[in-house]
Amino acid sequence: MRLYAMICGRVRCRQAIFLPEAEKDRYVDMPMPVFLITHPEGNVLFDTGPHPDVFKDAASRWGGLAKAFAPVGDESDGILKQLEKIDLAPDNIKYVVNSHLHFDHAGGNQFFPESTFLVSKKELAWAQTPDNEGKGYFKADWDHKLTYQTIEGEHDIFGDGTLKIIPMPGHSPGHQILRVKLEKQGVVILSGDSVPFRENYYEFVVPRNNIDNTQAIQSVHDLHRLIEEENAFLIHGHDPGQLDEIKTAPECYT
Repeated sequence: MRLYAMICGRVRCRQAIFLPEAEKDRYVDMPMPVFLITHPEGNVLFDTGPHPDVFKDAASRWGGLAKAFAPVGDESDGILKQLEKIDLAPDNIKYVVNSHLHFDHAGGNQFFPESTFLVSKKELAWAQTPDNEGKGYFKADWDHKLTYQTIEGEHDIFGDGTLKIIPMPGHSPGHQILRVKLEKQGVVILSGDSVPFRENYYEFVVPRNNIDNTQAIQSVHDLHRLIEEENAFLIHGHDPGQLDEIKTAPECYT
């Protein structure tokens, strides 16, 4: 197995959205990562990043949210171009795991019509609720002729313990992470937006953009237990300090 990290552009926003004690005029360019895991039984993608059109006209995809979250990059940062770095195409992907269905995590879903999407049942129901359109969710990202397999609770993708989906709700109702067990690196946790920055994990700082703060804090406690039990390597969802340091495709973890 191999784990590839791909940075699908960045998004410029106020740091205080994720770290409320930060100065109001402090902005951060947050990486938008996507991960690809090769497995003997099929390739698995964790999230699909933003739709590449946001780099040309963010408002056309993200509406009013584009004022608070400004994409930084170009079309070469889209998931399809990133996959080309490791000589893969959409039809090479067996499963797509959506950590959740927000605009910067599910914008490339439409490019994988042959894949099976593993998404939380609660998350899909929340995205389908009309009142939530434009509040981090956009039908243009996820509402396509795709195969969505809804799951509840933990899910071992191949039944061999190497790739396990674990629910970590709070940021969104059906937010989930992916535990990856590699031969040399050991266990790697792809945390999505459960702990987007280091401070959210180590200092239990609560972001402002959670659906349920009580659930979110409980998920961080659960994540601590998991990390300690597995002696795992934790990859944060948007931390530029960490994501600028990790290996990115075509380099990989094994």
